[in-house]
Amino acid sequence: MKEEVEIIEQDDFNEELEKQFLIFNIGSEKFAFSIKNIKEIITKPKINKAPNLPDYYLGMTKLRNDILPLISLRKRLGYKLLESENEELIEMLHLREKEHIDWLNELESSVRENRDFRLQKDPTKCNFGRWYYSYRSDAFGIFSHLKKFEEPHKKIHQIANRSLDTMKEEGQAAALKIINSARDAELKELITLFENLYQTIREEQRETAIIFMDNDNKQYGFVVDKIDRIIEITNENIDFPSKDSQFQEYLKGIGKVGDDFYLIFSESSLK
Repeated sequence: MKEEVEIIEQDDFNEELEKQFLIFNIGSEKFAFSIKNIKEIITKPKINKAPNLPDYYLGMTKLRNDILPLISLRKRLGYKLLESENEELIEMLHLREKEHIDWLNELESSVRENRDFRLQKDPTKCNFGRWYYSYRSDAFGIFSHLKKFEEPHKKIHQIANRSLDTMKEEGQAAALKIINSARDAELKELITLFENLYQTIREEQRETAIIFMDNDNKQYGFVVDKIDRIIEITNENIDFPSKDSQFQEYLKGIGKVGDDFYLIFSESSLK
């Protein structure tokens, strides 16, 4: 009788486990794994390259007494590596930083040469402004740091009208004084913010490894951008993938939760 109760309790536990799914991020997309075979979740560890592995394998890592392979889910699914995306973003921001240095230099030249200043005076319409007011990030460190840009960026662009109006009213020397003061204050602050942002992007976007145990008690892991949460999805809310689905060969199903849906991956098919 005791054994029967234990079997029933184990069956209830397994049934409950089948409903639990780990939601994780790749870029702006959210996907799911069943938690049934997940052993643990860790920060992306040190990885050693290994020969003769598929290109989506990052290499091998040591987890306590075990050596296990780690797979980049980004590369496996055809996304760019997160490091590449971050460096592209930083490269673009370097250009926006340089544009503001050049912008102030051009303002100074136009005052010295008494000619029209034709660069953008509206902070929402310069290249950085258009990106800044449309960019969204759910990384808290990046989001909070970006908020610091708004006031000094606005002030930089306000220097144009201030200096040009001053030139008309008080002359060239007074206008140049405003520009030089802005170079030592607002522009310097903006450059510092850019430098800190580059560091924040590299540090904030640290990836996570999901460690699985297969049927042979061998461990392997998938590196993802970050973990979102664990949710319950019942069988009646899971559809089987259609044959023309982009990731059909890797899917267990498509889970529906309210207005959201998640591609549920088969971890063994992704190895």
